[in-house]
Amino acid sequence: MATIFQALMTASLLLYAWASWAGIRADDTAGLAAHESAGLVTALIAALAQSVPFAYFLGTGFWIRAFARASRAGPGWDARHREWMRGRAYKILYLSPLLTMATALVGMAAGAGHLPGWPHAALAAATLASAVAALVLVPPAMRRNAALMDELAERHQVPRPATPAYEQLIAEEERVALPPLFQLSRVILFAAAQLVIVWIYLRFGTEGWRNTPFAPFGAVAVLLLPLGVALNDLHDPRQPAPPARAWRRALAFGGAGAAVFAGVLALA
Repeated sequence: MATIFQALMTASLLLYAWASWAGIRADDTAGLAAHESAGLVTALIAALAQSVPFAYFLGTGFWIRAFARASRAGPGWDARHREWMRGRAYKILYLSPLLTMATALVGMAAGAGHLPGWPHAALAAATLASAVAALVLVPPAMRRNAALMDELAERHQVPRPATPAYEQLIAEEERVALPPLFQLSRVILFAAAQLVIVWIYLRFGTEGWRNTPFAPFGAVAVLLLPLGVALNDLHDPRQPAPPARAWRRALAFGGAGAAVFAGVLALA
C-alpha cells in the first residue's frame, strides 16, 4: 500500500506542476480557462490520492483491534498501532488535503475577481510543499504499520472454526459490532462531501452546467454535516459521547459549514 500511495502522490506532484505551469502561462481568457480545468483535475485527483492513507490506517486499525480481540493478544497492539498518530506524518496527513482544497477555493475566488492572485499562488506553493512532505513521511509510517500487522499474525492465532472458542468469539464480536447508526453517520458525512464535489465539477469541469447554483448543493451538505457528526459521536462504539456534548460539537461543525456556505454564495 505504501508503494501505491507513493505512485499516486508522484502523479499528484506531476499534476501540481501541470496546473502551476498552466497558471503561470495564463495571460488571457483561454489561458485562465485552461488553468481552471487543470486545477480542477489536479485538486480532485490529489484529494483522492491523499485520502488513501486515511482509509488504510482506519481499515488496518479495525483489523488490528479485531484480530487482537479474537486471538486474546491484549490491548497493547492497538496502542502500538496508534503510535503513528504522535508523529509528523499524522499532521501532514491532514494538512495536505486541507491545503489542496483551500488552494482550489481561493483560486475560484481569484478567478472570479474577488481576491488578488497572490493568496492563490502562496497556497499553491504551500500545497506543493505539503505534498512532498507527505510523500516523504507517510509511506514509512504505512510500512511500520504493515510490519506490526505481520508481527501480530505471526505471534497470535485466532480460534479455528467449529470449535467452542470460535462460537464464543462470534458471540462476542456480534456484541461489539459497529452500530448501524454509526455506520450511517459515515455515509451521511461522505454524502455531504460528495455534494460539494459534484457542484465543483459541474461549475468548473463542464461547459453546459457552469451556471449551476451552489445553493441547493451547499444547503443539503450543511444540513447533513451536523447530523453525521452527531450520529458519529453518539454511537461511537469505542467512546460514545453524551448527547449534550455530541450535539454541541455537531452544531459547531454545522455553524462552520454554514459560514463557508455563506462565503461561497457571496463569492460565486
